Amino acid sequence: MRTSFPLLFITICLATACSSTKQPVVEQPPNPSKPVAESVPVKMPIVATPKLPEVEEAVKRVFKDAAVVHPDYKSKVLAGDFNGDLSEDLAVVLKPVPGKLAELNEEFPRWLLRDPSATRNPAAPLKVEKDEALLAVIHGYGANDWRDPEATQTFLLKNAVGADMRVQNGKEFVKNNSGRKLPRPQGDLIGENLKGTEGYIYYSAATYSWYDPKSFNGETETSGVFHGRKPARRTN
Repeated sequence: MRTSFPLLFITICLATACSSTKQPVVEQPPNPSKPVAESVPVKMPIVATPKLPEVEEAVKRVFKDAAVVHPDYKSKVLAGDFNGDLSEDLAVVLKPVPGKLAELNEEFPRWLLRDPSATRNPAAPLKVEKDEALLAVIHGYGANDWRDPEATQTFLLKNAVGADMRVQNGKEFVKNNSGRKLPRPQGDLIGENLKGTEGYIYYSAATYSWYDPKSFNGETETSGVFHGRKPARRTN
């Protein structure tokens, strides 16, 4: 008994020491995180129906005292994303101010004068005529779109004012005219009856053009852009 007791004690101690040894910790793989959704540009809805005082303010910002909202077309004020940059734009019919025609026809104006129905010819620049009804499209910019104080990028369109002017959503336009030969509008369109013809004014290839469904033969490729897209807006 005296001989076996030390051996038994040593055996018990070794067993206790082995059981108290820390086992290696196996690191658990991290839980897979949820995939982060990519930022998708979201077109904002029209903020509010344009009011005449703020429309007049936007016109004065761009044209100073050279043009005013046409008195016969005060109700023809449209808001939409016409150039497809996710910003709300303003389309309004203007009339030259008497005695200010020279300002509208200056060599380097703050806007682009175009005729949507005609091919541009740099050798024969367009001119604004006295008492002519013109369609101004003021592109939105910044946080307040066309209402922003820095929103001055504008197209001034000749031969573009018709009857029953309305905004046509670009995607709906393509869907509703499936099977026809169509232009490639970058945003919303302006539908109207122009000189007895139902058609649309649309923005593509850095300018505004006229789409007549009865005579459309395709677009002419034009390089360059008037201005780029805005970053995607945040949604609440």
